[in-house]
Formats: sequence, structure tokens, C-alpha cells
Amino acid sequence: MAHHLVQLATRAKRGDRPALEELLQETASLVHALARARFGDSAIAETVTANALTRVASGLARLRDAQAYSHWVYRITQRCIARQGGKPRARGSADPSLPDQGAGPADTLVAVERRRTVRAAIEALPAKLREPVLLHFTCGMAYREIAGVLGTGLGTVSRRMRKALAALEARLGDEQ
Repeated sequence: MAHHLVQLATRAKRGDRPALEELLQETASLVHALARARFGDSAIAETVTANALTRVASGLARLRDAQAYSHWVYRITQRCIARQGGKPRARGSADPSLPDQGAGPADTLVAVERRRTVRAAIEALPAKLREPVLLHFTCGMAYREIAGVLGTGLGTVSRRMRKALAALEARLGDEQ
């Protein structure tokens, strides 16, 4: 995925309009997933996504190295999240990740509470541990891609993930 984005960014920087449109479409899912994971609210995530994509489109010509595209987008997204308030918001009532309509009230309540507990545990992690977890589990990124986005080494991502998962297991293990 990262290589494909680099190619699109290179072409878009040269003025290739279809490449820019495809680049923004593919980038939108990453930005939205990060914002949704941070806020837990689709409406806020849509606002952050729109703001971030506007900044990406307007600033792409100034991006010096297309290889750094993912990291650059990540930084823009983090700034847009911070401008939005940076703190998780309460979930709206319409949550597509709730159990199916056939689930009983008790199952729905358990699922909602479990999700809140996990979200709180992730939010309690220090940012340097929280970010790779969100990128991996929310955006489906491989460790190598996360390293590129965060601008760190693969070993650093691996160590942070191990520490984060151990911390989450310790915290969530007490709650099961």
C-alpha cells in the first residue's frame, strides 16, 4: 500500500489530476480510520478527514520527498485531530460496530461496555505506544508501514507494539 501511495503522490505532484483524486480517496480511509479510532464518532471523524484532505491537497506541491508521504499525512492528521480537540468524544447512538439487530439487550450492553473498556485502555497508553496500536488494528497497517508513517525503525515499532499489547493485556486482564 505504501509504495502505491508513493507512486500516486509522485504523479500527483507533477499535476496528474486523476492520480491526485485516487491518492486522496486512498488517503481518506487512513485518515478517517485514525480520526474514528481517536474520537469514536463518525461525524467528527468526517470533519477531521475533510480538514486533513484539504491540507494534503493544498500542500502536496510543497512535499519534498514523495517517499515521506505517509508520514507527512499522519502528521497532518494528528494536527487536525488536535485542532478538533484531541480527546475522545462520547459515541453517538448510531454505531455500526454494535452487535447485529438480532442481539438481545444484554448482548448489546456487554458489547458496548467492552468497546468502551478497550477504548479507555488504549487511550490510557502513552502516545508513542497508542499510535502504532491504532495504526495496526484500526488501519490494518503492517509494522513496516507503521514505521514509515511514524518515521521510526521497524524494531522500534515492534518493541512499542509488544509494550503496548502487554500493557493492554495487564489492564484488560483485570476486567475480564
